[in-house]
Amino acid sequence: MKKQEKGQAKKMEKAAECIVFANHKGGTGKTTSCLSIAGYLAKSGNKVLVVDFDPQANATSGLGIDTVTLKYSMYDAVLDQCDGYEGVPITQVILETDVGNLHVAPSELDLAVAEVLIQHARNRASILNRVLEKVRPLYDYILIDLLPGSGLLTINGLCAADQVVVPVDPGIFSLEALDNLKTSFRDIKRMAGHPINRITAVLIRYAKPDVFSRILRKRNPSQEVETRLREMFDTLFVVPDSIEIYETQRQGVPISHYAPRSRVGRAYAEITKSISTNTEKKPDSKYI
Repeated sequence: MKKQEKGQAKKMEKAAECIVFANHKGGTGKTTSCLSIAGYLAKSGNKVLVVDFDPQANATSGLGIDTVTLKYSMYDAVLDQCDGYEGVPITQVILETDVGNLHVAPSELDLAVAEVLIQHARNRASILNRVLEKVRPLYDYILIDLLPGSGLLTINGLCAADQVVVPVDPGIFSLEALDNLKTSFRDIKRMAGHPINRITAVLIRYAKPDVFSRILRKRNPSQEVETRLREMFDTLFVVPDSIEIYETQRQGVPISHYAPRSRVGRAYAEITKSISTNTEKKPDSKYI
């Protein structure tokens, strides 16, 4: 093949859309949202990779993988990019799941140590990007479940993002944490030259007003947070609280494959449709 033809073929090579699930606050449904959307994307025939980039490894166990049995994890993939340490490429980390078209790059507690080790690594904010280079052409979507906080693992995740999903729980402290996340987005754009142009907010555990709230004409916490989020984000979805979500965690499968017709299942199906049908970059969000 001629050099020109090789160059054209390389340009035509697909690269997975990278969707990152982030919030500096814990308990906001990042993992649930990541796995639910991953399940629907895979169910539609897309090849999907979930990257568990949280030492708690909830996305790993949420897909039925026992961390005790792991030979390699994202800890080893990160070490592979650090001079002086012996790791393995992510291709040796990835595992199949019981869900068709859905693979996972599992995590384990040791990943917390990696955050310390990469402090002195070259181009430390782009380590995850380098890890993913070999597998981007193999998938349609790569979904990254980030840990809460604002450390180097989170920064690496955001620097790899084509778009970000921000799950939020209906509490006042969630809104306070979003200010810190906003600062991270701006810092990454300024320092790493990586703008995050598409941001989707997901308000989880949404509760409709009860009888007493309607009589007293008072808005419940979910409504208060929803109003504020609509001011901050261009795109917002609400997901109702549901027992099915807890059941999916016990079963180790996404809501798409456990209870797709449930209210929460339909909500995540709608979010997935929005994400997958509009992957072109938009102008900077008003949140940025």
